[in-house]
Amino acid sequence: MADQEVDSSAITQLADEFPQIDTPLRITPPENMNAPPRSDVMTKDEMLRRTAFSPDAFAQRPLFSSEQSSSKYLADIEEMRRQNEASKREYSENHAAFKNQIRDYTTLAFSMKRAGNTEAEAAAYFCVGVTYDNMGRRKDAMKGYKKFLTLSREIDDKVGECLAYNCMGICLMFQACPPNEAGPFESDTLLTEAQIKLITSAAGYHQKHLEFSDDGGQYVANTNIGLCQSLLGDNAASAKFHQDALRIAIRMQSFSGQSVAVGNLGFLSLRQNDLSTAKACLEQHLQLTQSLKDANGEGNAWFLLGKVATAEQDYEGAVKYFEQGKNVAENNGMIGLLKRITCSIGHVVGSSKLTEHIASLVANATKAAQEA
Repeated sequence: MADQEVDSSAITQLADEFPQIDTPLRITPPENMNAPPRSDVMTKDEMLRRTAFSPDAFAQRPLFSSEQSSSKYLADIEEMRRQNEASKREYSENHAAFKNQIRDYTTLAFSMKRAGNTEAEAAAYFCVGVTYDNMGRRKDAMKGYKKFLTLSREIDDKVGECLAYNCMGICLMFQACPPNEAGPFESDTLLTEAQIKLITSAAGYHQKHLEFSDDGGQYVANTNIGLCQSLLGDNAASAKFHQDALRIAIRMQSFSGQSVAVGNLGFLSLRQNDLSTAKACLEQHLQLTQSLKDANGEGNAWFLLGKVATAEQDYEGAVKYFEQGKNVAENNGMIGLLKRITCSIGHVVGSSKLTEHIASLVANATKAAQEA
């Protein structure tokens, strides 16, 4: 912690009622900033519907199933998709309202500058950044957040400074890894040099947030740094930051915070094939989501437990986990998750039948050799 701390009356609040695992955590801006609501926040189900089961995803499937589907070819396709994301949204979505908002906030910022009201000028530039974020224009959003950070430093506004670090770090994370059918940070695809540079910069901003923030902010910053370190391949460092986040959540008696922290630890263990740790963490994560009545979190927890069982080749157990997740998805209208789980059930059943078939062939071959 730095010598200068945030005023104890300015308690950090999470922006989402039910924060998700494997997803950067945002903090809520002060109410007096009158910031526009964010429209770029998606649940796991919404992300699946927008990516894996979208018309664009179906159009690209022939590319991914062709003979050219080498790792380099797929990486090139992903890089093209990432570069074209903002321009594609520009033509496929109605951004007129966003553009009007940016014009209004920019005018307000100039007016407040002339009036000598630096705090209001800073708030206006923050709103510009949020609006560009809502449009998916991350580079333009960064410009707004950087102006907000500069002005917050000028007036020694530590709350504003922490908010800027949080927003800038997340903006770079999403610029490096836009949402895909696996999730923002779930893919094991190797990062390009440009992505590594963005994620490293993002971790630096989150580290700054960690230095200046209160307990709530430190929880958020630790979680976000843990995600960055996982992307950079440093799993030991990632686990340490998620463990620090869990300790803070326990100290704050935040069940929602504990749910996300232990879920992130379980997911990290799953990626490292530490299945016993993954199962223990994800079972605790499941219990917490159920107590919080977080349907999206519960459905995803059942799905991840199914993946653990599949990796253990416990196909019967995997189907049971997936069926539980399927019921949650059906009861809560989570179409994307429902489709994903249904596909997983088919995969698991097929794998179990294949194992039985191979065992039968081996037994028949052995018997025939003995009789010969």
